[in-house]
Amino acid sequence: MQFDSLAYVLLLLGTLVGFYGASPRGRLLIVIAASVVFYGAWSVAFLGLIVASAVVDYTCGLLLASDRVRRRRAVLAASVVVNLGILGTFKYANFFVANVQAVFGDVVPGSFIEVALPPGISFYTFQTMSYTIDVYRKKIRPTRSFLRFFVYVAFFPQLVAGPIERAARLLPQLERAMVSRFSAANLVVGTRLIVWGMLKKVVIADHCAQLVEPVYADPSGHGGWAAVVATWAFTLQIYCDFSAYSEIARGSARLLGIELMRNFDQPYLVTNVRDFWRHWHISLSEWFRDYVFVPLGGSRRGRRRTLVNLTITMFLSGLWHGAAWNFVVWGLYHGGLLLLHALWSARPAAAALMQRAGVVGRGAAWLLTLHLVVVGWVLFRVDRLEDAGVIVGEMVSAPMTGAPSGAQALFMGGVVAFLGLSAAARWGRWRERIDGNPVASAVMYGLAVVVVLVLGAEEGPAFIYFQF
Repeated sequence: MQFDSLAYVLLLLGTLVGFYGASPRGRLLIVIAASVVFYGAWSVAFLGLIVASAVVDYTCGLLLASDRVRRRRAVLAASVVVNLGILGTFKYANFFVANVQAVFGDVVPGSFIEVALPPGISFYTFQTMSYTIDVYRKKIRPTRSFLRFFVYVAFFPQLVAGPIERAARLLPQLERAMVSRFSAANLVVGTRLIVWGMLKKVVIADHCAQLVEPVYADPSGHGGWAAVVATWAFTLQIYCDFSAYSEIARGSARLLGIELMRNFDQPYLVTNVRDFWRHWHISLSEWFRDYVFVPLGGSRRGRRRTLVNLTITMFLSGLWHGAAWNFVVWGLYHGGLLLLHALWSARPAAAALMQRAGVVGRGAAWLLTLHLVVVGWVLFRVDRLEDAGVIVGEMVSAPMTGAPSGAQALFMGGVVAFLGLSAAARWGRWRERIDGNPVASAVMYGLAVVVVLVLGAEEGPAFIYFQF
């Protein structure tokens, strides 16, 4: 069930009406029913996986209340093994078998079975794992209500593509939402987020996809400037697509009185790759920091160990995104950029140089970071790893083939305008100012609805991160 579908609108409205007219227990059951219907629209068969994951980690959470160290370690290990086992089987089995066959041939002819990927498995698996790890670390107490825990795991606004919430943040909000009154303020804020997300998805991301698809399907058949436009179009598409999902999820949850974390914070305006990961898919970046990078030793064991930890973390982050070598290489690419940044920023002269460079230096750092990220998106988007070299080669050759066409130049002007509006939103805070004025807010969001209805792509692709 897509967010930008009539079915979702009807589900959300029906959930709201039933939710605020029901008792606390009734509200809980209504949210569970909505979550089951939402996910069941994707796959009824895979609902059992979500239930199984919830049962395992709910049980493990209760068992972790023990004071016996060995027992607690065994329970945590069981939780991690089961969750990673499920994730590995459904997400990486095909990848593993295909690579074994590529190296050794078809060892057992006819033995390969295509395993379907359950929607959102990477997201809800990480969410349930964070719960048991936090209980083990005694950061939170285990919940005694399986129904509330199931809502934490399967909460429909953020079930398929996040943000990846922590139990310490979401469970108490679920408790309060079951007894809270209807809030007009939540209705206004939630509706604004949904409208803004819809605008970014169907007007920007889906139209950019139409420029991306033909070029990346045939990398060598369109010319250099087409590759440049397609790559910048994907740069806008993936940001507007994924941040749109997060905003619609946040808006939908806010209507129910629940505030999900902000998952994006203008990542294309940062001046180094480290800050890019602090502003892009924030919930995932924080998950890998807290549950992979820090347990490995973080930056506490010297420079060499820090660099190793960064490499391992980014390798796993790339693999999390997809069972394909281009995602692995993309993760390692960003890991290499993070290593270079760590080595550079550790030099005493680095800070002094940036301070002397002033605004010009920060502008150059921003421009370099942005283009490094854009090159990385080539690795992320290609269907085959070897296509990345073709696309980059076409982009490098573009200036030697003459000037871009009028349409291509117009699109690149639109990219500049998008970045300018992003900068104005960050430092000029124009959205906050408009939101603070009821008349201006009504005009802006009313116009946004009209733009969505008039200019929205009729049959846009599914949200990009649904495949993860």
